[in-house]
Amino acid sequence: MQALYRGSLQYLFGRPSLRSVHGWRLTFRLRTLLLLRGKGTLQSLTPHRDVKLWVDKEAFPRVFSLLQKAEHTIVIQMFIWRDDEIGQRMATVLLEAANRGVRVDITKEAIGDVFEVHRDFLSTKNQAQPLWQRFWKHPNIRIHYATNNDHAKVYIIDGKILLLTGMNIADEYHYILHDYLVELRGNRFVERYLTRGELPDGGSRVQIKMNNEVVKEIRPVVMQLLAGAKKSIVIEHCYLSDPAVIQLLIKRSKDGVRVTIITPEKMEFVHHFSSMEAMSELVTKGSPKFLKVFLFPGEFHAKILLVDHVKAFIGSANLMTSSLDEMGEVNVLLQGNRQLALIKLRDILRADILKSKLMTSPSRMRWAVRWLAWLKL
Repeated sequence: MQALYRGSLQYLFGRPSLRSVHGWRLTFRLRTLLLLRGKGTLQSLTPHRDVKLWVDKEAFPRVFSLLQKAEHTIVIQMFIWRDDEIGQRMATVLLEAANRGVRVDITKEAIGDVFEVHRDFLSTKNQAQPLWQRFWKHPNIRIHYATNNDHAKVYIIDGKILLLTGMNIADEYHYILHDYLVELRGNRFVERYLTRGELPDGGSRVQIKMNNEVVKEIRPVVMQLLAGAKKSIVIEHCYLSDPAVIQLLIKRSKDGVRVTIITPEKMEFVHHFSSMEAMSELVTKGSPKFLKVFLFPGEFHAKILLVDHVKAFIGSANLMTSSLDEMGEVNVLLQGNRQLALIKLRDILRADILKSKLMTSPSRMRWAVRWLAWLKL
């Protein structure tokens, strides 16, 4: 009832750009309350339909295709949005949707501006370019510029399809960086996200897990997966530095669990040295027999955790302390040996390992790396 009360206040008195989103959240809360009072089950109203995994250059064409088919509503949460080829293509597709009557609600995280440097999203508001002028002034497009420290990247289409990813809207996420997009079909995924995790996940084989002002689910899931691994742990992450995660990985390798880390050989400057210091610690303290670190050629932005080949945790969350504990994040937990998405993921990870080279010793100039890592660089 408190959640319904808060939702009502947000809907009646909140910012106009967020009223429609808060209205949907209120509807889902009422629906759940009536369902629980009627002794029904969430699964009966929101059956699991489909899960698909899209990789690298498959991702944005799939996003654009689904947005072009939207009939009623589009909701987007984004961290970085650049005014480049992909950024303008996204604006064009959304403008076309708005022209055919689709309501578009965009929440852009202000903290992401730090990483846009130039051609940033907010500057487009004052540009003379016709595309951006029509985009910002269209009556069916509402843009909320938020300061929620929300690192999530999410698309919701017609209340039925939820896309979650680590990919920001910018050229490098399409052309350069190795990364993933998960497509979820089913109302229950949308409901759980829009209610900020207040709905139960139903205990199914596909679950949405989040960090936000209501719930902090990411770290508990990561630690439980690592602690519960029986045979193998495969991690493909661009930022891996959380001390508790590093220590647990070292311990699990000494327990006889095969731990495989895939990390990029080249990374952007932000957090590079923290990650490399963590890799050095894993190589020197982990079991030489059971813990291997592979350096992937080039750059990637992936955030994958695969346990025993049958459980995967994919989304926007990095394995760094701020991401695990503080920032807004959205991930999906997939379970089941016969999940097509998991089969595809396992094949991709095998290929990535074959492309990579084994890290056999700590990084050079480790004293300098430690100092830079201490500065969170």
